[in-house]
Amino acid sequence: MLEFTKQELNRIQILDQEIDPDNFDSKGLPSDTHVVMYVVGGKTLYDAVRAYTKVDIFDCYHDKVKTHNGSILDIRSGYGNVRPNMYGKIQTGGNEE
Repeated sequence: MLEFTKQELNRIQILDQEIDPDNFDSKGLPSDTHVVMYVVGGKTLYDAVRAYTKVDIFDCYHDKVKTHNGSILDIRSGYGNVRPNMYGKIQTGGNEE
C-alpha cells in the first residue's frame, strides 16, 4: 500500500486503496471519484481517489510510484453517484472538516 505524506494529501483525497475494480461498489461515493490503476513491484493495484483535477491525481501518483520503480497505467472517472457538493468538500492534508 502506498503511503502519502500530509503534503501529498493536500492535493488529493484517498477514498480507498488496493480495491478490486470488478467488485468495487461506488454507490454513495461522489461522482468525482477516480480509480487509479498503477503498477508497483510487478503488481497491478487500484485506488479510489478524489481531487479537484485529474492532473493533481496524476502528479501525486506519478511522483509516488516513480520512487517504487512503478508506473501509472490509467486514471478512470465515472464512478460514484452522489453530487460532489452533496458529498462534501475534498478532505486534504488529513484534516477533518
